[in-house]
Amino acid sequence: MRQTSGVTARIAAAMTRAQSGSPAEAAQDIRRLLTELGPDPTPERAAAEYVRAVAAHHGTDAEEALDAVDACIRVARAIDEPGWEANAIALRIVTLIRTGEGGDSVADLVAAENALSRTHDLALASWAHTGLGYAYDLLRLFELCIPHFELAAATDGDPLDLAEAPAIDRLNLAESNLRWAHEMERLGDPSYDDQIRHRKDEARRWAAEAIEVIVRDDLLGYWPIAGRMWLAASNGDRDPVQATVILKDCRDQLVKLGDHELAAIAGAYLAKAYAALGRLDDAMEAADRAGTDLPPTSDPPVEALVRHTAVQIAADAGDVGAAAGLQYARAITRGWWAERLRGLYAVRSALATHELSIRHDAEWRAAREDPLTGVGNRRALDERMNAALDSGRSIAVVAIDVDDLKVVNDNHGHARGDDVLRLVGQLLTEQSRAEDVVARAGGDEFVVVLDNPDERGARELVDRIRKAADRIAAEATDPWFAMLRLSIGQASSTDGTPITDLLTQADIHMYTDKRRRRTPPATA
Repeated sequence: MRQTSGVTARIAAAMTRAQSGSPAEAAQDIRRLLTELGPDPTPERAAAEYVRAVAAHHGTDAEEALDAVDACIRVARAIDEPGWEANAIALRIVTLIRTGEGGDSVADLVAAENALSRTHDLALASWAHTGLGYAYDLLRLFELCIPHFELAAATDGDPLDLAEAPAIDRLNLAESNLRWAHEMERLGDPSYDDQIRHRKDEARRWAAEAIEVIVRDDLLGYWPIAGRMWLAASNGDRDPVQATVILKDCRDQLVKLGDHELAAIAGAYLAKAYAALGRLDDAMEAADRAGTDLPPTSDPPVEALVRHTAVQIAADAGDVGAAAGLQYARAITRGWWAERLRGLYAVRSALATHELSIRHDAEWRAAREDPLTGVGNRRALDERMNAALDSGRSIAVVAIDVDDLKVVNDNHGHARGDDVLRLVGQLLTEQSRAEDVVARAGGDEFVVVLDNPDERGARELVDRIRKAADRIAAEATDPWFAMLRLSIGQASSTDGTPITDLLTQADIHMYTDKRRRRTPPATA
């Protein structure tokens, strides 16, 4: 994204505040900036609307977040940048899940994946991978979540050049791997033991990498606390003594920063570490404190971690009711796991169906597109003429021939001749209407088919094409473009010419024009 009078730096600063415990201040800053930017769709406005959505999300203002998401999507489409659209849709999924509304998550996931596949901006793609990873994580579709987070971590780039971006990617991976491991633990099925160990190892690896990045990039404030917290949480079963010291300190600091959700997570892992040491009273106190710190708008997986940890510790302490509740929770967890697998199958099937449709559309277009110029090919032209014949609708045909292309090829090489053909294809597309068909009939000849033209339509198009070609030739510095001349002829069924004869008549008029242009004017 282009740098404009410090706008990008201000957007980046607001994003950092939104994600590090100060969403209200970030929201104020970004609203002021949006007023200054004005209503015109620009990359900066897309970024600002997205940051407005992120600030509202972290500030638990769902209505504001969804409004900003919609605004970001509108701007993204206006500037033709699907990367912002992918990011905004992913955030809409997350917001609706957190509010309990859900929406049509599968349709939104497919739309976000599609938008992600269309962006050429690697930095925006990295953010979209993070956003989709977060959405899949909340839906407990870890098999789809982890690859997106890994792609984000492997991408070198950030739309706002946020210093904390590499650390965030690695912290996300630590959290999701650990969450996946705990969900399998709650099943109480020994067949998952190897997978549980692998996920915990992955969590430790990514948390350690996050710490290295935080130290390397000299990140201060919130980030060292978050890094230490996730590394201690990942190591709780290996070194519970050290984990209790670090987690207690991190929990208290997070409360001071106002991040009560992460403080509740730290408290739950602190309770687990105390329990591993046999300090059940301390474990119960930490679990109760985690429940108190837990905000009512927390993500469902976070609430599940905190509540289940409290029941597990109470059961370990001999509470008969808690033990019975734990057995019931295990049965519910197995039902949720089965539902999770059905959801995973549904999303994968929807994504596969969409990918097949996209591939079919791409193959259809490729079969009807001239690979050199990007306009239609002879097949596309023939299909359009046949459609007009079948429907009986009026059409006009404009035939265009590139003069002296052989001279360009002989004197400057075929690569320069190809450049001329590409330029003509672009010129014709720009001068034609969206509903007109522009095709390369072969060699140096192009055809434009106008649908349902009025009496001036074809003549006005011919005039626009001539003026555009003359302007290019006059302004060109390269000799092969300065030589650009087009011979043009047109025929219309509104004049009584049968549709089957239009191409022939347009060619005849085009060659008449070519002879006229080559014949020197008579002298007295």
